[in-house]
Amino acid sequence: MSRPFSWVLAVLAAAIAAPVSGADATVAIAAPGARQFVLLDCTSGRTVASAVAPDELAAELVAAPDGRGLYASLRGGALLRYSLPDLREQARVALEFEATALAVGGGPDAVVLAGGRGTGAMSAHDPATLAEVHRFRLPQPFAVAAMRDVPARRRFVVAFADLAEAWEIAYGRDAPPVLQGLVHDYRSNEAVPLPGRFTPRRFELPRPTRALIAGPAPYEVARLDDAGVLGIVNLDVRREIERPALAATAVAERIAPWRGETRRGWLIAAAGASDAEVLETSDWKVSGRFDAGGEILALAAVGGRVLVAAAGPGGITVSQVDVSRRIAEPLASGIAAARLPLRFVQGSGGCLALVDRDRRWLAGFAAPAPGLR
Repeated sequence: MSRPFSWVLAVLAAAIAAPVSGADATVAIAAPGARQFVLLDCTSGRTVASAVAPDELAAELVAAPDGRGLYASLRGGALLRYSLPDLREQARVALEFEATALAVGGGPDAVVLAGGRGTGAMSAHDPATLAEVHRFRLPQPFAVAAMRDVPARRRFVVAFADLAEAWEIAYGRDAPPVLQGLVHDYRSNEAVPLPGRFTPRRFELPRPTRALIAGPAPYEVARLDDAGVLGIVNLDVRREIERPALAATAVAERIAPWRGETRRGWLIAAAGASDAEVLETSDWKVSGRFDAGGEILALAAVGGRVLVAAAGPGGITVSQVDVSRRIAEPLASGIAAARLPLRFVQGSGGCLALVDRDRRWLAGFAAPAPGLR
């Protein structure tokens, strides 16, 4: 996928990036609260385009699944769409709230979901024009903590910082109706059918939510509650089914789903740890540990495997890990002078980019990644 702004520093010459397929493999990078942002080539960190938003960014930039659009939320309440790869503003709409979280669904029924804080602080928008197509309201104010698109279900999962519940919101036009009523109403066909599209399927959780993490199966989502405790949510039954016992408190940037031929789960690294716990869904217990050979700084899922960024004597190394077989393949090494914390940022064309605290590009990787040798 540097040159323009003071907060985007020079690409580290020592970083050795794995190949990224496709000319559209790009990633949008912005500093927290900045107005300026850049689109980088994922392989090289080269600047493809740059833009200046009308106001400070209020949420992470989110790219459309088809790689043709980029969405931005601004301080004070505005939603913008930029074209990719030239970052030309295509649409803008005022919001009645400041959206601190964005999610984008794909396919012919795609919508953009924006969420923030207030009594009606969540809305769905047409992906091209950004016209509001639905507003979500509750009698009391609420604060959206996290939202994720689950493409295989054509639904969003939304969790809240101040409500002990989550919503699953279907955006497919053929979504089955949501039945509202008591148990005897369902059995007697007396329940009130509500439109399947955009009607929240609400379910209770033990506590409010801090973060949502994708699962290895479409119906599974991991979450950190407001106390930092990990829980596993099954979307088919709409409840939190497990609270696995971990050795230490988990953080969202160091949790990633993995999937093998017959097994699946999450890889979880505590702050400062050089080995990560392997959580398996078979019995919801930690089945072992993966030793990264240095402090684990960031994790990300890629094609069923996990990218692990770890510190070492020669700098930061990024490896692709087959968790079920405990096999690691180094993809980038010798990354030095990065300012912690690090994180992986999702881009278009299946790209994942590793960036540091200053949003400096360090290395880029394709998804699905090449097979292990």
